[in-house]
Amino acid sequence: MTGLPGLGKTRIAKAVTHAACLAGYSTLCVVTAEMLEELQASHADASFKRTLRRYVKPAVLLLDEFGYEPFGPTATTHLFRLVSARYQQSSTIITANTGFTQWKKLFPSEAQAIATVDRLVDRATILRFTGKTMRNPREITGAPLD
Repeated sequence: MTGLPGLGKTRIAKAVTHAACLAGYSTLCVVTAEMLEELQASHADASFKRTLRRYVKPAVLLLDEFGYEPFGPTATTHLFRLVSARYQQSSTIITANTGFTQWKKLFPSEAQAIATVDRLVDRATILRFTGKTMRNPREITGAPLD
């Protein structure tokens, strides 16, 4: 699911994940950056394989806020391993504020981006969200910001 912020990507993704859970599938919803930080930290206590398995195992994995910030080399490796392990085995839902053409900027190398994205888009259903943000302040007081 791609589109600008505030268009409902996360809400729809969580609804789909919830429906899968109600249908009896195992599910897990995570913020992508937090998952990658946990995978990185798991090297300190040698629990990486167990931690990776936690994200590989669910039938449906929601990676929210994918690519909110560029991935470092280690994060890219972890992400590729996760995507490869889930490839053609389980469903992965991603919410991102940028389209695929911009993803090469998120990865340290274009080759890494292509290898990961290739597995993500194979047989995927891609939802592009457009329109105006649903987030509006209740009220605005004070002088306008410049």
